Amino acid sequence: MAPTEALRAADRAIAIREITREVARHLGRPASFSPNTSLGGVGNGVHIHFSFNGADGAPATYAADRPGGLSEIAGAFCAGVLEHLPAFIALTASSVASYYRLKPHSWSSSYTWLAERDREATLRICPIVAIGGRDPARQYNIEFRAADASANPYLALGAIVRAGLAGIDAGLAPPPLVSRDPSLLTEAQRAAQGLRRLPESLEAALNAFEGDATVGSWFEPIVKETFVGMKRAEMAALEGLRPAEICERYRAVY
Repeated sequence: MAPTEALRAADRAIAIREITREVARHLGRPASFSPNTSLGGVGNGVHIHFSFNGADGAPATYAADRPGGLSEIAGAFCAGVLEHLPAFIALTASSVASYYRLKPHSWSSSYTWLAERDREATLRICPIVAIGGRDPARQYNIEFRAADASANPYLALGAIVRAGLAGIDAGLAPPPLVSRDPSLLTEAQRAAQGLRRLPESLEAALNAFEGDATVGSWFEPIVKETFVGMKRAEMAALEGLRPAEICERYRAVY
């Protein structure tokens, strides 16, 4: 699936899941996009890659003279995403099982941080290849890793775009590039770099979503009410089950 604009990318994400399930069915195999099919596994992420073009169509994410190669406007976008992420992560990691995966040392995200080629960073600057005179600007992209297939891709992409635009509108400075494991830093060290622990359960994520007026303003009230209501009903349906049983439920559904 080649890069494309956000709405078309969401359409393709839905189509690819259905195609994959159908191919697997014809091969007599199960296919699941559940964020965590077992407590002992690393789980399944759906990482969202993004980059920008300017009005002239030229790449606008890369700047060779800036830290990590991140352009000023792309840095402000990333800052907005990290600033608002705790309040909208329920839209990108939307299941109870999502939060079995979003923890330190599990090849997923646990804190709000930007890094180069770090597979545990929330926003990861992806590797580029300059061999053979290849243009780094046309390869350069950012990977949002705090997402999985329990998310509605339209809501997930919409939240990321709105958060990033809020960062640009506010003129936020690019986040620092973090090169150490945040879970091994002290609270003071994390605070100095703006690192915040992401919500550790769907309940906490929904509470953060409901309690944030800025993020809430990005959606029509009926959208927010319906999403939260459905997710709380989902949590109620799983009440009393052990985590392993919850993983099995999601494996079957997704």
